[in-house]
Order: sequence, then C-alpha cells, then structure tokens
Amino acid sequence: MKRSVFTPVLGLIALALLMLAVPARVWAHGPVSGGASRTDINDLFTILFWISVPVFLLVEGLILYAIIRYRRRRRDEMPEQIEGHGPLELTWTVVSLLIIAVIFVITARFMTTRYQVEADNGEVTPDLTVHVTGYMFNWDYEYFLGAGEETGVKTTRKLTIPANRDVLLEITSTDVQHSFWVPDLAGKVDAIPGYINTMWLNVPEPGLYPGNCAEYCGTLHYDMLIDVEVLEPAAFDAWLADQMASLGRFVPIGTDLTSPLPAGDVARGEQLFGELGCASCHGEQPGVGPALAAMASDARAAEGYTPEAYLRESILVPCAVQATGYNCQIMPSNYGEKLDAQALADIIAYLLSY
Repeated sequence: MKRSVFTPVLGLIALALLMLAVPARVWAHGPVSGGASRTDINDLFTILFWISVPVFLLVEGLILYAIIRYRRRRRDEMPEQIEGHGPLELTWTVVSLLIIAVIFVITARFMTTRYQVEADNGEVTPDLTVHVTGYMFNWDYEYFLGAGEETGVKTTRKLTIPANRDVLLEITSTDVQHSFWVPDLAGKVDAIPGYINTMWLNVPEPGLYPGNCAEYCGTLHYDMLIDVEVLEPAAFDAWLADQMASLGRFVPIGTDLTSPLPAGDVARGEQLFGELGCASCHGEQPGVGPALAAMASDARAAEGYTPEAYLRESILVPCAVQATGYNCQIMPSNYGEKLDAQALADIIAYLLSY
C-alpha cells in the first residue's frame, strides 16, 4: 500500500503531543482549592473510553471484513492485490486527525481547568509537607511543618496526615520509577529518581485510605502498598508531638556491629517487621529475599558468627555477606538509621523464633 502523504505530518503532530505530555514540571493535583477528584478523573476516562469504543469496533470490523472478503478460496488462487486508494487514505487520515484533536482539546481543558490545583501557584503555604521516597518495594515519609520546618519524624509504609488541612507531598524515588497512587484521594503521581513531583491533599474525612505503587517496578511491585492514615487535626497534632518527643530517646544503631544489644521482644519484633515492610521480601516462602525459616537456619549455621551477629550484620550491612541466589543490593542499606538497639534486638528475636 502506498505511503500516505500525511505520514510525516502525523509524525510531527505525535512528537508535539509527546513533548506536551512531558512538561518540565509535572502539575500538582489533588482536592485542594480545585484539583481533580477521583470523580473528575473517572469522568474524563469515561469520555475518552466512549470515543475509543466506536474506533475500536470500526478497526476490528474492517480487519475481520478484510480477512473474510479477501481470503484465498482456492489453493492456486491469488487474492486481489490493492496498491493504494488515495481518497480512502485521505479520509482515514483526516478522520484520525480530527479524533486526536478532539481528545487533545478535551484533555487539555481538563488539565488546565480541573487537574491543576490553585495551591500549586506558589501563593499557598502548606500546613504540612511530607517528603515521599519510593524504593523497591516500600515507601518512606519524612515530615515537615509548613513548607519546610523540620520535625525529624520519619515513618515507613504508613503515611499519617491531618484531615481538613493542606498537605503537600513531594515525591521521588531512590532506584527505579515508581508511582504513588491512592485512588480515593487523587490521581497517581510518578516517583522518578533525581526528580521531585508534587501532590496536594486536603482530605475532609478521617480514615485509612489504601493505595499502591502504580508503575511496574520489579518482582514485588504488587506488594508495594501505601496506607494513608488521616486523623482529626487534634489527634494528628498529638501523634506528631509524641513522635517528636520520642526522637530524644531514639539513638540509631547505624552500622554498629559490636555493642551489646538488650534482650529482644518477639512480639514487638514481629510488629516492627511488618511496619518496616520487611515482609514484602521475606515471608513464609522464598521471594526476592530468603524466607523467614531459611534466614534463621542460615544464621544458626553460619561459621564464625553467632546467630544474632549474623542477622545483625545482614540487616545493618546487607551486602557484607551475599546470600546465594539473592541480590543483596535490593535490601535497603539504611535500616541502621531507622532502628535503635532495642528495635534491632526485637527484630532479631523475631527472626530467630523460626
């Protein structure tokens, strides 16, 4: 079939649309002084879906028609050869261009009038700013008052925010591309290494809002979950004050492999194991990391180590010993900054309970 004269033009249009789709700074969004809610995004999806349905049916119908109409009916028969059809090529080129133009206008109007929040104009100071960091296969959160007053509070897996307050999320990644998505609150925002994207939230109702990574990022992508806990403002203030007060008692263990540890608590260790997202890689069955029973067995059989020392080194300096068949670089190397001596002892006690 002859090449359409419109092919170069369509290529340039596609390139221009691609450039528009990747702005220098991704718009923040969320239900803060405007911004697209889940209903808004679903409405846009519905419009685009019903534009796509007749196009899909027409294309598939023409394919089936061509298969049946121009099929070879006898072994020695040569099907009709069609070199080209100028009016038909012109028609589908123009119609395709019109469909793309309509979709572009609808989406562009939505992006500029509904998707971008007024808070993103730089004139609104958030009540709370949270640095969100994605990594395989978990999320870390660091809390700041206003636009940047440090609290020192950091959490893993669960994000806690106040209801009816403006919250700015600054989202990035330390390894591959992830995507922060809590369907009941706002659309997804990509977490890209070396780049910060933003999301504004103002959630009217307290509760627990589940989400997950929406960009395939590896074997345990399915288990890279998000829990957003929204508290009444007074309850959030009390939670944050308690977290800040506990910082004075918190001394990170770092990479200390020699100082004596206190007695560990198995139940508390199990709780920490879940809160830190360790179960994403280490479960009852082998996964990205060794299974729980295998870790305990390896610790007891390790030459030159006590079981406690083996697990301690594996947690704080994960690549000091490479477990056969596993990639130690997937294991986060910053657990020493998240754990104090007691927390580390609790996790070790839990692991050795297997």
